Amino acid sequence: MAALFIGQQTPQQSEQPHNPQKLVSPDEYRNIPKDVRALLQQRNCQLPEVKTYDGHPFNVVSGHFARADQTDWAALCIVNDRARVVVLWGGKTGCSDEIHSGWPLEGAFSTEPAGGLYLMPVSAKQILAYRRFFGDPHTNDISHQGIEVGDEQASLIYYCDGKNWLELQGND
Repeated sequence: MAALFIGQQTPQQSEQPHNPQKLVSPDEYRNIPKDVRALLQQRNCQLPEVKTYDGHPFNVVSGHFARADQTDWAALCIVNDRARVVVLWGGKTGCSDEIHSGWPLEGAFSTEPAGGLYLMPVSAKQILAYRRFFGDPHTNDISHQGIEVGDEQASLIYYCDGKNWLELQGND
């Protein structure tokens, strides 16, 4: 009789959150330039299936992440079930082209509950509004867009100050 129970799990042991969001190749994102898709493919990126939200680009976006006069691309790249932000710079900057730190990027993508993670550009105006509302202790100037990464509960903003990525308070 004991042999019947060996290897069986109770419902509590097997109830891990499961991310329902499928991953797709960068080639599925026909709304972004072919060269951007190719560079993401070279990095072995898989991307969340959701490409837009309320008509706005989502998870692979263009923006001004180093300077207001420079167009860059950012993607929520999943490699081996780990999320990272990959930035394809449109010019020179001192910030790295990958972000691995911060709570949104710490866990396994497959166990992210509900809709999983998202990435979108965030305006300088919105960053400053979050700063005022949440009392963010950073005092750096905000002169261009940041990259907002989060889930259905909260978000974190990555802001390139010209040398480093700052982690700023996002939506909560």
